[in-house]
Amino acid sequence: MAPLRPLYINLLLWSLFALVLLCALRFGTAQMSAEALWHGDAGLLSGRGFRALCAMAVGAALAVSGLMLQSLTGNPLADPGITGINAGAALMAVATAQFVPSAGAGLVMVSAIAGAGLAGLALWLLAGGDAGLGGEGIALRLPLAGLAIEALCLSLAMMLILTDAQSQARYLHWISGAMPPVSRGEDTPLLVIALSLIAGVFLCHRLSLLTLGADQSHSLGRDPRVTVSLTLALVTVLSGASVAIVGPIAFLGLLVPFVARGLAGPELRRAYGYCVPLGAAALMASDLAGRVIVRPGEIDAGLIVAMFGGVGLVVVLTRLLPRSGRARA
Repeated sequence: MAPLRPLYINLLLWSLFALVLLCALRFGTAQMSAEALWHGDAGLLSGRGFRALCAMAVGAALAVSGLMLQSLTGNPLADPGITGINAGAALMAVATAQFVPSAGAGLVMVSAIAGAGLAGLALWLLAGGDAGLGGEGIALRLPLAGLAIEALCLSLAMMLILTDAQSQARYLHWISGAMPPVSRGEDTPLLVIALSLIAGVFLCHRLSLLTLGADQSHSLGRDPRVTVSLTLALVTVLSGASVAIVGPIAFLGLLVPFVARGLAGPELRRAYGYCVPLGAAALMASDLAGRVIVRPGEIDAGLIVAMFGGVGLVVVLTRLLPRSGRARA
């Protein structure tokens, strides 16, 4: 029976995903029966469907982004949200929208990806990363460098938003992780996320070899520098496209990979497969909770994730700290 265990886990996770999706379509800020929802205002159902689509794409993207970043750096606390990568994307997106008012959704997405790339590069350099060695030696410095980048980028982004009335109206909820209620050109970022998630599957084996050590990876025909570059590029594109849709969301890329790794063990590709339905379901559930607990008002999904993410971070740390204590003993 042991070989069937991943199959059961996949069935469980995709069933959970389907259940959350049905609930996201059924419930919202407006209370009505299922029959009235189905035969009534078609715009309401399609609007909920669009929000669910954005939530599942961004949730899966952030979860996979965190998993790949953690595998590259060897740090289980590496998350694009708390390492400043999402904050860099948010800063560039806000700056582009403010200084280029005619910028469309595509240009904002490209700017967000560029911002995520610059923040990721700064993180790698500040943490002392060496592409020839993979992520060796940067695990301890990574969170501190990330905190500095996140604080700098988010403070600058908030300054830009608060000093302009139009930016306040457009980005004050966005920077809190609000789901777009209607389509405003998110098609391109959604397509980029879908293609990147497919491409990431083929990177898992290469990254798994690098986790064994740079010398081992090189001896097996996989140049560590190429693997590091491809992984950082994947993390950058997934994070930047996600931020372009819903703004910077922290903790999702930390907690979902933690659960997926617990279920999958050391097999990276299996953990990747678990991250997709888990991340999608987690962000859809957060958006759903934000819509129903303060009816007829709404709490942004990013705030719900942050609230539970803070508790989850404490749980993660309590699981990690005893291991460090035993290691020192």
